[in-house]
Amino acid sequence: MHTSVNSTLRLALGCMGLTGTWNPAEMDAGREKRAIDAFGAALDAGITLYDHADIYGGGTCEEVFRKCLAAFPDARSRIQIWTKGGIRPGHYDLSAPYLAECIERSRTRMGIDAIDLYQLHRPDPFTHPAETAKALNAALKAGHIGAVGVSNYFPEQTRALQKYLDAPVVSNQFLINALRLAPFYEGWEMEKPGSDPEAAPGMGATGDGTLDFCMAEGIVPLAYSPLAKAVLSRGDADEPRLRAVQDALGEIAEARGATRTQITIAWLLAHPSGIVPIVGSANPAHIAEAARAVDFPLDRLEWYRVFSAAWGRRVP
Repeated sequence: MHTSVNSTLRLALGCMGLTGTWNPAEMDAGREKRAIDAFGAALDAGITLYDHADIYGGGTCEEVFRKCLAAFPDARSRIQIWTKGGIRPGHYDLSAPYLAECIERSRTRMGIDAIDLYQLHRPDPFTHPAETAKALNAALKAGHIGAVGVSNYFPEQTRALQKYLDAPVVSNQFLINALRLAPFYEGWEMEKPGSDPEAAPGMGATGDGTLDFCMAEGIVPLAYSPLAKAVLSRGDADEPRLRAVQDALGEIAEARGATRTQITIAWLLAHPSGIVPIVGSANPAHIAEAARAVDFPLDRLEWYRVFSAAWGRRVP
């Protein structure tokens, strides 16, 4: 069965930090409780989308999710479980044999029959997309995955994979936030180069058209690092353009009776492509705060106020 990415809340919980460690040897009862508590808080907040990858926590995040599901036995039927694969230590590997292994290991770790959405974690330039598609088509036919997505793919990479797939690519997970405008506007020079695209202004020269491609092809954009490593939740930046974005978000938040976190997420939710922000937190209070972003839909003027601040110039 081929599924689509859908949720009444249109917000996902990013499970990368679910256990709080990347070292499997550090897993203990306390970290297990942390993960179960976070899962319970996300369920209480109405979140039905859960994003994993086989490398998160060295595999521990998928493993502990099995215990999360056991702690809330009625949850599986009302949530979607996503995961990603195709990364080995030091290189990418989307070859058919390795991808089949990745899918099977993820199913086993989480104790589930089918992964609702399976995503290719990064493009692998050493593997022909026809070979990658071979493994995905087999997994779809066997019912081991419900749908196919990609992560960190540009439009032509997605198009090349789609040519060989028996089902549509339904999602693309990539870095999207108010400090990275490249996906929003193809062709224009959007940002100055920066050292950390997740935490500070920067990330490249021109718009890449990824969101336009998603809208044209019916692909759901999944936004990781929507808060730019919490930088957008604060108001303490020294760099002028970053501070302008923080101030714009803060002023809108104050006027709307919201937090910067909520307005930052609401800014993504307002985009017509149907962006699904992935909130990466294991803190129950932060999860509840983020989920309330849906209560603050932004209008056009509010959206462009943030966009202009991030661009560093007035919209002509």
